Formats: sequence, C-alpha cells, structure tokens
Amino acid sequence: MNNLELKSIGVQELDTNEMVNLDGGWFWPAAAATFLYNIVGDWNENVEAFKEGFNGN
Repeated sequence: MNNLELKSIGVQELDTNEMVNLDGGWFWPAAAATFLYNIVGDWNENVEAFKEGFNGN
C-alpha cells in the first residue's frame, strides 16, 4: 500500500515523537540507570551478601 491508499482509509504514519512516547519514553532507560546505580553504589555490601549466601552462613 502506498501513502495515498493509507490516507484514504484514515491511517496516519507516526512521527518520531509519537514513536518514542509509545515505546515508553524515558521510563525504561531511567529505571535501568537507577538499578545500575544502586548495584554500583552498594557494591561492597552486595559482594559481602553474595559471599554469605554462597558459604551458607
């Protein structure tokens, strides 16, 4: 179908801004950044907790 046929049935192509909004916008990148920040920020505590769990203490 070409653009003329799509317009005749009321379908419009999304622009870039609309595509970003439909994909979740900035929520998922912000959530991933927060998750990674917390892992790196508490690195020593995370390593110690892993060692305790691994050793069965």
